[in-house]
Amino acid sequence: MSQAAEALTRHSGHPGFRPGQREAVEAAMAGRDVLVVMPTGAGKSLCYQLPALEDAECLTLVVSPLVSLMQDQVEGLGGRAELINAQRTSAENSESLRRALSGETRMLYVAPERFWAPGIGEKLKGNVGLFVVDEAHCVSQWGHDFRPEYFKLGEIARRLGARSILAATATATPRVSGDIVARLGLSDPVKIATGFERPNLSYDVAAVSGERERERAVSALLGEPGSLPAIVYSGTRKRTEATAQRLSRELGHHVPAYHAGMDREPRAESQRAFMSGEAPVVVATNAFGMGVDKADVRTVIHEAVPSSLEAYYQEAGRAGRDGLPSRCVLLASGQDKGLHVYFINQTEDPQAKSQKWAQYRAVWGFVDGEGCRRVAILRHFGDRSAAASEGRCCDACDEPLEALAAGKAAPRPKRAASTASECGDDVRDAILRVVEEASPAVGRTRAVEILRGSRSKVVAKYAYDELPGYGEWNAWRADELLGEVDAMLAAGTIRSTGGKFPKLEMAA
Repeated sequence: MSQAAEALTRHSGHPGFRPGQREAVEAAMAGRDVLVVMPTGAGKSLCYQLPALEDAECLTLVVSPLVSLMQDQVEGLGGRAELINAQRTSAENSESLRRALSGETRMLYVAPERFWAPGIGEKLKGNVGLFVVDEAHCVSQWGHDFRPEYFKLGEIARRLGARSILAATATATPRVSGDIVARLGLSDPVKIATGFERPNLSYDVAAVSGERERERAVSALLGEPGSLPAIVYSGTRKRTEATAQRLSRELGHHVPAYHAGMDREPRAESQRAFMSGEAPVVVATNAFGMGVDKADVRTVIHEAVPSSLEAYYQEAGRAGRDGLPSRCVLLASGQDKGLHVYFINQTEDPQAKSQKWAQYRAVWGFVDGEGCRRVAILRHFGDRSAAASEGRCCDACDEPLEALAAGKAAPRPKRAASTASECGDDVRDAILRVVEEASPAVGRTRAVEILRGSRSKVVAKYAYDELPGYGEWNAWRADELLGEVDAMLAAGTIRSTGGKFPKLEMAA
């Protein structure tokens, strides 16, 4: 039996490793730098927890931006780990640091910003063996959750005298993986990538035309037998609270909300209620769930399209960590696309803006795509393996979910080939003419109203109904035309003025 296998049996009583774990553990125990890319639920934490528990000489330092993850893992390690974060008192943090430095515990979890506080670096210097960077995609400017405070973690690890670095993530594309290695300065790292397939998950995308249809779809999905526990991800704090209140009334039990704008106590109580099973449904922003180890989540619903495919994959990955069949449902609307464009146009840094447009194209390519959702996810992350669903695959490969049909949401209708190919250039020309000739200038929504022949007071007031193309595209849905406008914005054919009420204008 190898040293790694002996350690696993000693600490857990279970002699088996999941794919990739043994290699990662052995490399870390040998003092090698390691990059671990494993899907959610594949056991990344064991890759550094086991070497930490075996190291009797040095402390393992785990850097994570996720308070919920740190809390869950520390509690699960039964006194063999401590944590330091801003949600604890100074006295609690000081005691955790003392226990870690005295050797009473083998692991210390810290948030990255703690290294900017005076004193902690000097106290840890010379005491760190393995330096773990969890959620390592945050170090990459090409990642979906880039955090500037992650930029210098490699330098900090070397300053502390760490023996080796282990970087772990579930959502690294090949480009992001390369950036992680470079940014952290990993030396000849052992690279462990076990693929992105989650065969027990199904992926469904459905178009919703308005709030009422969105609400009906969410309610119908949660009302099906076997759909709970469930996480409903909302795009904004306001919508999170409104959805939680509505579902509490409809389902007849309390549905907690969770978002970063809540005070610490209510937020912690929402998490506790969901994790304990007291509340079978939680409505949350993306502040919730990453790293929370609740194995039996059967349904993850996105009320709105996330800003990137990486974010969607990570959040959807909360489902089915116990390996049982679970479903991930993404509800998409033209309004979501408009909000993405609006926020991208508020970004001033050209490089950051370019990256956000790339994420926009990827996630909307996934939403609007007609092929297998599972294959689309695998290929996005550079995984060339064959799709291997254990049951239902996705809306493209299987019949629509009954609950979505009941809620009057449906997979995005496919336009006839002639419409998509023969009319594509014509509709873009029509959009260009409206942008060029409308006076006063119009925004995205107004441009679509003109092309679809709206008879609103604003259209009449400014004689927009006299513009070329007025009403000629009334056979197209509004969200389809908005998609064409957004594609032209992404391509730089037209541009937005930005501001509170952005207008369209011709590109320079």
